[in-house]
Amino acid sequence: MVRELSASVGQHGPRSVGGHTTNMGHAKVKIDWTSVKKQTLWGYEDLIGKLQDVLAYGFVQEHYNHTMAQALDYAASIRRGYLQDRGEMTAHVDSIASHLRELDARRIGTYSDLVRSVTTRTECVAFLQQTDFAFDHLIQTLNYLLRWVLPFKTPIREFIDVDKHADLELLESLKKQGIKASLDLLEVGRTEAGRAQLASTARIPAAGLLALVHRVDISRLAYVRGKTVTHLCGGGYDTLEKIANADPAEMEEKMGAYYRTLGKTVADFKAVIPLAWMIGGAKTLPRVIAV
Repeated sequence: MVRELSASVGQHGPRSVGGHTTNMGHAKVKIDWTSVKKQTLWGYEDLIGKLQDVLAYGFVQEHYNHTMAQALDYAASIRRGYLQDRGEMTAHVDSIASHLRELDARRIGTYSDLVRSVTTRTECVAFLQQTDFAFDHLIQTLNYLLRWVLPFKTPIREFIDVDKHADLELLESLKKQGIKASLDLLEVGRTEAGRAQLASTARIPAAGLLALVHRVDISRLAYVRGKTVTHLCGGGYDTLEKIANADPAEMEEKMGAYYRTLGKTVADFKAVIPLAWMIGGAKTLPRVIAV
């Protein structure tokens, strides 16, 4: 349901319109809360919650929390790296770039500042009225952050072989240290000192821990999850650096050889995520693992 909201600020302060509290200016704002799930797969509160969760990690703040000017540069890197400056998705990235320019012109600081400004529905309405920024543009931008820019948080279980006893023991050891998700491991394991302490405390072999950290690191690629990481490692591409430095023809040959051992072809793999996409994406991502 689309609602057109308007508000004015006078001596009586904010007023409630259509079930929403508004308190800024005379602008009319069109909001369809039901459209959020259609665009992102999550309701508004869940979308904001996921963004807040990811942005709370120290390494995300250090490497990903761009200003709007930096965000524009990163959008260009995504267009050039992941998309090779071609295909239908370039129009989407160009559209997002225009939204980022609008936010920059409205003096929005970083991604964290943006999410903090629209944490609740009431705050969202107030933000839209204050900035005259379109609701659909806001949701598109937030979804872009979650899907394309920020690392996606997934369970550690996705990155281990549940049929191997040693891997299950590793999983349980990590859980006892409070490490249950990919970003938990990257936060602790991105430095040599952090890995050494974790290996000692959890009694985990250092080599096995580093290998798992690298697998999780690969999942920072947009739309890449555990199963894809497993296949990449099976083909010999078990670190982000190896993917970034891969020769496309050689990677296709190696992945093809690996896939034939599974009774499949490299076309099955490329149909999910093109190799050029992954190579370009790996070149785009900030480096967070110190080896």
